[in-house]
Amino acid sequence: MYTCAICHFATELDDVVALTTPGHCICLRCFHRETESELPMPKPLRRQVIAALAALETATGESANW
Repeated sequence: MYTCAICHFATELDDVVALTTPGHCICLRCFHRETESELPMPKPLRRQVIAALAALETATGESANW
């Protein structure tokens, strides 16, 4: 695990954009926010993801908060 130098959250290696000092990095979310390169999720896709998560919640009986 690395710690993002900007947001200070723990970051998995697959979400690291750039390694800085040992144990620190720039995470994907901060990189996109700082470079203004983030793309919004299309509304139809968002609805599909929410429906899929709701179906999964119903099937497993676990409650999720999104």
